[in-house]
Amino acid sequence: MDTPRSDKTHVATEVSYAGKASKYAGPLSAATSVAPSIYEKGDGVVVETEMLDVPPDGGRGMGVWGVTEEYFKKNVFPDASDSLLSTLGSVSGMFMTLLSVIPGKLADRYGYKQFLALGGVLWIISMLACAFATKLWHFFLIMGPIQGIANALIYPLIVALPAQWFLKYRALATGMVVAGSSLGGGISTLMFRAMLTSLGLKKSFLIYTAIDGVLLLAAWFMIAERRKPSQRKSIIWFDKSFFTDPVFWSLGCCFFFMVFGYLSPIFFLPTFAKEKLPYLSPLLTVLPITMLNFSAATGRTLIGFIADRIGPVNALWIVIMLSGLTQLFVWTFVSTYAGIMAFGIMYGFVCGSFLSLSPAVAAQLYGSGRLAGLSGLLLLFNLPGNSAGAPLGGAILSATGNNWVAVSLYSGSLQIVGGLVLLYARFKREPKVFIAY
Repeated sequence: MDTPRSDKTHVATEVSYAGKASKYAGPLSAATSVAPSIYEKGDGVVVETEMLDVPPDGGRGMGVWGVTEEYFKKNVFPDASDSLLSTLGSVSGMFMTLLSVIPGKLADRYGYKQFLALGGVLWIISMLACAFATKLWHFFLIMGPIQGIANALIYPLIVALPAQWFLKYRALATGMVVAGSSLGGGISTLMFRAMLTSLGLKKSFLIYTAIDGVLLLAAWFMIAERRKPSQRKSIIWFDKSFFTDPVFWSLGCCFFFMVFGYLSPIFFLPTFAKEKLPYLSPLLTVLPITMLNFSAATGRTLIGFIADRIGPVNALWIVIMLSGLTQLFVWTFVSTYAGIMAFGIMYGFVCGSFLSLSPAVAAQLYGSGRLAGLSGLLLLFNLPGNSAGAPLGGAILSATGNNWVAVSLYSGSLQIVGGLVLLYARFKREPKVFIAY
């Protein structure tokens, strides 16, 4: 394990580190907090003779809904519409994106671990409650407010934490952290679907709850925050410097549009495979979404590695465009099992990388000092897509008589729009085309 040489590096003796910080942090603004002793003055950056905090580039590191929806549709709530069930799957995301700015800002001020512990406890409670739920509204209550609050307490903190430990390899480190969710999602879809088939809903949730409890407890002990309490900033609940910056709105609107199209394949791929190939076994039906998750784990790591070389903003634009184009030109035309598997792997490789890149992009644009709060704020732009993206896809599917082309065109096109909106932030901060940023 690498450890920091020093929590503080003096500018007078480590001038080169100031250059390194300004290089990777990107242009500073009123919202910048990567180093309190660096600020803008005219066209140049002034470094005061104070202490400069530099990440040590090392330190300590740390979904089953597509399967559940298909099982609910077939065995538990057969009369429920596709749009209603996809709404159930997105309610948790809606609450998470709506609320995560609050624990993000609180954690920036008071530390991460107590909020992570609370989120873990709420998650275990919600999984236990799922085991004993019998009505559809029970699942809406559990998977909505309870799991949404749990996710809001955990997600923005976990994705922000690597920025405290890494600078040069920030995107790679964050990608590896977020890749863990994809790897876990891939394994869990196989496990959970097999348990549903052989054990039923109640026993499956009970076993899964026990597994989650052990893993969450282990993760809590492994996580460490680098900042000292004295380094934590006072809470600024409404930071005008963000809201008056067009670059912030460009980044936010990028997430707004692209998230609308992000979830449709993840929610509907098992249903799509079953409809195209009715003879598929339950395991083969969910295997494409499992491979999507495994591919996403690989993609988030490799794309993070690439982003540290070409710049996180450039990498974000590329993966968003590829994600949309894969839906438009691959999902639209596949009908065989091999084609469905290929689409799942291709889409998985690029689709979720915006989650791992967004903290690195935010740190590139605004610094890392208040990154958990900023990550939570940016998640608000994901709220409409997380809440309505998949349900709209389900509604389009129903309204067009199960025309999957309409769904792929809807979701892929919105991701392309998100990529185009991001170009403003990219060229406003760095006008040169062929440069890492």
